[in-house]
Formats: sequence, structure tokens, C-alpha cells
Amino acid sequence: MIIISSYCVEAKSRMELRQLAKKIRKMFGLENELYFPIVDVLELLPEFDSEAYFEVVEADELEPGEHAVTDVISKAIKIRSDVYEGACNGIGRDRMTLAHEFAHFITLCVCGFRLARSFDGYSIPAYKDPEWQAKCLAGELMIDSELIKNMPVEEVSDKCGVSIQAATIQKNALI
Repeated sequence: MIIISSYCVEAKSRMELRQLAKKIRKMFGLENELYFPIVDVLELLPEFDSEAYFEVVEADELEPGEHAVTDVISKAIKIRSDVYEGACNGIGRDRMTLAHEFAHFITLCVCGFRLARSFDGYSIPAYKDPEWQAKCLAGELMIDSELIKNMPVEEVSDKCGVSIQAATIQKNALI
């Protein structure tokens, strides 16, 4: 018998995650800035939790295909060295990867969104999926919905330092 397990978190809407992103941006004085300095923000993890940290690791220290991981028990974010270097060099996909892991850290370690494990194998609705929530929060942090309302996707990508794909997703999520 195959047992399918999955994790779910307490329900959060895009609007709730957008408000959380706005609070984080305000905390750093970035509420009117298009470019979210995710590499610099990671340096400030201990401001959220004194035990939290990130480390840059070699690819063989992560599972194959992993770019970065967040360990909610040790409160550590491990980032593959080439991904970290890419983020430092402004590569949109790599910057979003860091934002995604930061979002996991915020939702699970700081805000304490309750994480539960299910063995029923049912499909988890997006608003309860920790991966969807991290993608959503990362997108909202990196691309402030109010600042990009009248911008074309290419300009959003350029000014926010994200990929065209990420800019398109955020533009499509404007409410």
C-alpha cells in the first residue's frame, strides 16, 4: 500500500499574504520601493528570530534539484552557492528563490502558520498549501501590487528585479 502524505497550513488568502508583505516592507522602510533587496533582508533574519540564519552551501549539500531549503526546526535557510551568487548579481529567478525561502521562514517560523500533515492523499486547496503561500508571499514582497498597477510586465520585471514570468504572475493577480 502506498501512503500519500502532504502538508497543509492554516488557510490564508492572497489578500492576507499581501497585507503581511506590506507590513514586512514597512518594517524595512521599503513601502514605496519597487526593488526589494532580498539578499540584504536575509542578513537581517536574526531581527525576526535570534536563532535564525542562512548559509550558502554547495549543491551536494542539498537534494538533487533543490536550489534552497528552509528548515523550520533549526530556523536555517540553506541556499545553493550558485543561486546565492545569481541573486547577488540580480538574476530574477534566483532573487525569487531567496524570497520564496524567506517567505517559508516568515510564515512557518515567525508568524507560526500551523503546519499539519495529512495522510489521506487528498488534494490540498492552494490557500492551505505551504508552497502556494510561500510563492504568493514571495511574489507580494518582491512585486508590490500597488506600485506596479500601471506598468507593463517588462517594466515590472526590470524595476523589481524579477523574471518576466514572475512579473506576469503578479500582474495577473492584481485585484
